Amino acid sequence: MKNLKRCRSISALIFILTALLLSLTLTSCGKKEKSSRLVFTTGFEDNELFFIGENKCFLPEAMLYIRTHDTNYENMYGAEILDMSVDGLEVSDKLTGLALSRLAQIKAMGLLAAEREVSLDNRDLEKCTQAAERYMRSLSDADIKDLGMTYDILEGMFRDYALADKVYRDITKDINPEISDDEARTISLKAVIISSSDQAAALQLANTLYAEASEGKDFDSLADGHEEASLVRLSFDKDTSEYSRDFVDACFRLSNDEVSTPMVVPEGVCIVKCINSYDQNETDANKERIVEKRKGEAFSEVYTSFVSDLYVGFNDDLWADQDISPRRLDTSENFFQVYEDVFSIL
Repeated sequence: MKNLKRCRSISALIFILTALLLSLTLTSCGKKEKSSRLVFTTGFEDNELFFIGENKCFLPEAMLYIRTHDTNYENMYGAEILDMSVDGLEVSDKLTGLALSRLAQIKAMGLLAAEREVSLDNRDLEKCTQAAERYMRSLSDADIKDLGMTYDILEGMFRDYALADKVYRDITKDINPEISDDEARTISLKAVIISSSDQAAALQLANTLYAEASEGKDFDSLADGHEEASLVRLSFDKDTSEYSRDFVDACFRLSNDEVSTPMVVPEGVCIVKCINSYDQNETDANKERIVEKRKGEAFSEVYTSFVSDLYVGFNDDLWADQDISPRRLDTSENFFQVYEDVFSIL
């Protein structure tokens, strides 16, 4: 158990530094920027897990974030997900790192808010109180005791989260939300993919299926009777990085109901039918994604510059003594959803 805890301590450190958006290795115009300093010290307050600049994170906050992430993943994928491993690391450890990185970023954003003179108004504070009261009522006595949670800690967590949300909106408020239809255009397709190590044979079959489609055979049935062929649905915009540029450009040249000639793809050979050369619903959704991406990029530029000069301290001894075995929270509420619900009220 001691070795497992120590491994998770190291994992936590990695993810906390990752949360600072790689500020340890930022470069600009060929020159290395100042880097955040990670320090180990015994000068921590009781139950203080880490600090970023002047902001501190205490153990109950970290444990609530960790168990919230564990619970969310169990709800989505089943309890067995926490016993699985990916690339040699347990999913539970990855979720621990994700939770700590999220919390570390929230703490750093609080400092950024202070620098930009962004603060919570009385209405914000009132909503934080409402959120804390609602969420505290949902926690079982066992969870409250196990987490070491108090109402004051919980209210502070909602204030931290609200302040981070507010400074993000302050930084991104001037991002132009006008995205043209052409820039966001998303197309919907069907593709018959022939997977084979014998490319010549795959091309021969693809040409046969293309000829059948050209003669009017139903596209959805082209793969029937061919074990190496499969029908898939695709949807993407011009800027997708999921497929090669040649493939994307060829698909965007298709009109509705037009079938492409065979194309070589990493999976083998395929022919594509354009179902909708301008999917309005997906295009509208893509506009929102583009705006959010631009906001994220604008925020990241400000944030990474800010955190690059912060001190980061981690209480390795406290962390090594924690039993963070995956465990569900005994509540039907979710910390982040409570925040969204309360702060969505005008």
